[in-house]
Amino acid sequence: MCSGLTLETQDNKHLFGRNMDLSYEFGQQVVVVPRKYTYNLKSNNEKIENKYAIITMATVIDKYPLIADGCNEAGLGVAGLNFPHYASFEKEPVDGKFNLTPYELPLWLLGNFETVDDVKSELENIELVDIPFNDKVGVSPLHWFISDKTGKSLVVEKTSEKLNVYDNPVGILTNSPGFDWHMTNLNEYIGLKPEQPEDVKWSNADLNTIGIGAGTKGMPGGAGGVDRFIRLAYIRAKTKEPENTELGISQFFHMLDYVAAPKGSVIEQGNEDYTLYSSCMDLEDGIYYYKSYKSYGINAVNMHNVDLNSNEIYEFGYNKNLNVNKVN
Repeated sequence: MCSGLTLETQDNKHLFGRNMDLSYEFGQQVVVVPRKYTYNLKSNNEKIENKYAIITMATVIDKYPLIADGCNEAGLGVAGLNFPHYASFEKEPVDGKFNLTPYELPLWLLGNFETVDDVKSELENIELVDIPFNDKVGVSPLHWFISDKTGKSLVVEKTSEKLNVYDNPVGILTNSPGFDWHMTNLNEYIGLKPEQPEDVKWSNADLNTIGIGAGTKGMPGGAGGVDRFIRLAYIRAKTKEPENTELGISQFFHMLDYVAAPKGSVIEQGNEDYTLYSSCMDLEDGIYYYKSYKSYGINAVNMHNVDLNSNEIYEFGYNKNLNVNKVN
């Protein structure tokens, strides 16, 4: 599962984030990766030093951040979402290409690029190779949602056919099937609207709307990626730009709630999937906002409150405590 979202505010802030839907925790925590952090690429042992600092939700293993989603100080955001039955990576490095493993792609993109246009031109030169992080951490079947503070978005999908790079005019992403299929499927739902339908007459019968929200009759309500894509594309298209950043962050989390999975709603092979956390990144200011399933209140980590010229990552943990505003 998982859902990705972008939103622009009237004060020209660009928000980027996602729902992480899983049946288990994976050691996730907010991490700041500074500019001088270095690492070796698995496929060719090339040493890389970041150009830009990064803030992310990640699992840290042997001082290496396995990034789920994040943004850099230049305003580029990247999130990896589940892409089962469609993701397919090369078994061996490809000659003439810049080879990366799927888990290296987010760190490399966020560490080196400012804009979607920069990323798009460079993706022509890369190949994704099926090399696990270690013998305990395998290769996840992912595709990637990329956005920047110009408001542009991309989707990157590696299938058995080729590496596909799509411009993303709807500013959202969910899961399988491929992005091009989802965009075609959107045409089936062009009749959805927030306004009430007008009363009509069929033969000699006067027909009236029953209750409110009748304009969304036919909205798919399932938890699968196809249904969530429709709902999220709809609510993003119909949402007015929030007046300021604070209202934008609030609206962003409400929009993610529109496609969130509470415990009990999805059981997969005996495991209970749910929205483990929801994130919202301010791409202009480098602030990572998130709420976890257990805490529910919004937490914020500002990348600019640490030394971004360091070469050691900063770990900020993961809040599981319920945040309650006790009025009396």
